[in-house]
Amino acid sequence: MKIYTKIILDKNYNILEERYFEYNGPLSNCGIHYDFKSTRSAKLMEKQAKREKKLAERKAKRLAKEGVKKSENKKPELDPNKPISLDFLTNPNKE
Repeated sequence: MKIYTKIILDKNYNILEERYFEYNGPLSNCGIHYDFKSTRSAKLMEKQAKREKKLAERKAKRLAKEGVKKSENKKPELDPNKPISLDFLTNPNKE
């Protein structure tokens, strides 16, 4: 079996140069060459995971630096049991 190491073709797919060696043995030992396109999607997923991990670390660091914020319980502005008066609507110091 021929294992090609280099093949040069012209525009009509005629072979201009070829380099190979003869191999007799199990196919699993001869190896497979992966080019950039075949591994591009895996590399993009790794890159995105790395970016998300870094963003999560930054967020955790920022939250630790600021401290835990206390959630304030706000009273509802309008009590459904009270009638709305003109004084309530016009008073700038609504309490």
